[in-house]
Amino acid sequence: MDSRKRGFPSHCICGERGRMLTSKTVTNPGRLFFACRYGDEKNRYHLFKWADESMVEEIEDMKLKIDDLERASSTFEKGLQACESEMETITMETRTCEAVVCGFEKEIKRFEKEIQECKMELRGLKNMVVCAVVMVLLYNFLM
Repeated sequence: MDSRKRGFPSHCICGERGRMLTSKTVTNPGRLFFACRYGDEKNRYHLFKWADESMVEEIEDMKLKIDDLERASSTFEKGLQACESEMETITMETRTCEAVVCGFEKEIKRFEKEIQECKMELRGLKNMVVCAVVMVLLYNFLM
């Protein structure tokens, strides 16, 4: 039965939508309650529930939900702090890697320059060998 559920009821088990009404009885004048069209304080088969009791239940349930949210928020905050710390570590590692890469780039440029110099030196040596071979051939041919 819907009136046994916690908090503000919306429907009766008979399917009728609950309404908030005001008591006009001598024992509970002006007291708000929820009821379907068939519900009253004596009929336990239809919706009847005092609004102040519903309000207390809603507040109690909200307190539990707020406590859960506060715990979840605290856990999330700790996780966020851990992520921020890890991001700082990764940032430092990235800077270190960038410095190493920059050093490698400089070294590669130096090696490329040395390779170019070696190529030029080899061309010079090749030309000298060709000249020597030509001279030897000319000497042998002329003699």
